Amino acid sequence: MLKKGAFLLLFFVGFLSLSAQNSAIATLGSGLEKAETGLNRKIDEIIKLGKTFLGKPYRFQSGSLPWALDCSGFVCYIFKENGYSIPRSSSGIAPATKKIQLKDIQKGDLMFFKGRNINSNTVGHVSLVIDVDPVDGIKMMHSCSRGIIIEDYEKIDYYKKRFLMAGRIPEFSEELAQKATSLAQSSKVIQPAKKKNAIADTLSIIGVGDIMLGTNYPSASYLPPNDGKEILSPVKDILSTADITFGNLEGVLLTGNGPVKKCSNPAVCYAFKSPDHYAGYLKDAGFDVLSIANNHVGDFGDVGRKNTVKVLNEQQIYYAGLLDFPYTTFEKNGVKYGFCAFAPNTGTVSINDIENAKKIVQHLDSISDIVIVSFHGGAEGAANRNITRKTETYLGENRGNPYAFSRAVIDAGADIVFGHGPHVTRAIDIYKNRIIAYSLGNFATYGRFNLKEQAGIAPILKVNVNAKGEFLSGQIYPIKQEGEGGPVLDPDNKVIQEIIKLTKTDIPEVNLIIQENGLILKKNQ
Repeated sequence: MLKKGAFLLLFFVGFLSLSAQNSAIATLGSGLEKAETGLNRKIDEIIKLGKTFLGKPYRFQSGSLPWALDCSGFVCYIFKENGYSIPRSSSGIAPATKKIQLKDIQKGDLMFFKGRNINSNTVGHVSLVIDVDPVDGIKMMHSCSRGIIIEDYEKIDYYKKRFLMAGRIPEFSEELAQKATSLAQSSKVIQPAKKKNAIADTLSIIGVGDIMLGTNYPSASYLPPNDGKEILSPVKDILSTADITFGNLEGVLLTGNGPVKKCSNPAVCYAFKSPDHYAGYLKDAGFDVLSIANNHVGDFGDVGRKNTVKVLNEQQIYYAGLLDFPYTTFEKNGVKYGFCAFAPNTGTVSINDIENAKKIVQHLDSISDIVIVSFHGGAEGAANRNITRKTETYLGENRGNPYAFSRAVIDAGADIVFGHGPHVTRAIDIYKNRIIAYSLGNFATYGRFNLKEQAGIAPILKVNVNAKGEFLSGQIYPIKQEGEGGPVLDPDNKVIQEIIKLTKTDIPEVNLIIQENGLILKKNQ
């Protein structure tokens, strides 16, 4: 039998334990309530941003703005601005959400509808739920043919007849679940705070010039040996060393046929299309992002453009430069990159519209850690290796002013500028502690390119920057292309000598030292 004192002690301990348990339960409930409040606040911010566009016209993947104001572009933009990355198309967003019943729909959820063809079950439209009222029902905000508007779903037969499903962004559910788990654990044991992943002190970005691994037009004889499987092997170990590797895809990816651009003599028509699976060679070699803004992206019309985009998406290689895709953002190793590309050619984002370029870069700078800009510009050929600091024309085409353009985009927030287009290497510059390569030449161009003398040498340029995008150092790896093409390391370092000479001649005031071994340093280092 327990003594009276022992009994009272046990009772007191039990009371404290029960009180602690009740306190923990109360804390958990309070914490979940706060988590819901925090999530609601985030959803309110998304809706608030969306409302700033009310009355704006519908634009299908507009290239004149740094975002597209079609239905999915609108939704994608306002979510991304608040830290939630979702696919670009309505048909891509739908399967990425957690499907919910219409009766369970809440503010912040998405509604998906058929497009104009009511007989199709394919998702063709998306709207954002901004309120659920017991009397009036669902209020949704969306971009449609009447512009960006708010409407009562229940009162519009057009959308009621086309409704397919409702979906919830998975992160919304996960945030509450993670908060609940965290609070439950903290009610038992105090957990040490976890540090957020910090951006590395030094980031490395590789840039190369024009890439055309072989074309099956006008004949498959213009494809490299062994179906091109080894064409990038000699430099793969270098390309794979950077955090991000960039290049300019000259031409399209298209195994099948497309409407080829008009040529007076097909035998000498320079229209480039590489088989679809060649994108796998680029991925395997280490490429993360490509410019598709150049004069050959339209060689096979919309068929070629759309297939290129499709294949790059399949390989998870990022891209930009078309009016439909003026920029992209992506994350790697905890760093968010923004990328945009420009050219003077039909269907691409214009290098000559500097004000628009600045707007795009400013937008990317507001949502990214590092902003990379690519341009395809400047006159072509060995006679045009020098920077003129003026507008350059070639064959009657305005090819932009690469010098002024590069400085303008850096003023707007760019951290690295990679140029290409002249098919020869040009000088390297630094402005506001940001690096500029005015032309990276022909990197891997098989079968249909002039590779004589300066056209056959090019750099692999590796740039090291800090977390702010400021230039720290660089390294030029010299390559050459011999015969029909394909990059190999050049033991004679010819392109390093070329860059040293051109930089001294064209930009004598530049605050850079380029050593004969390819190392690039600031003069004050």
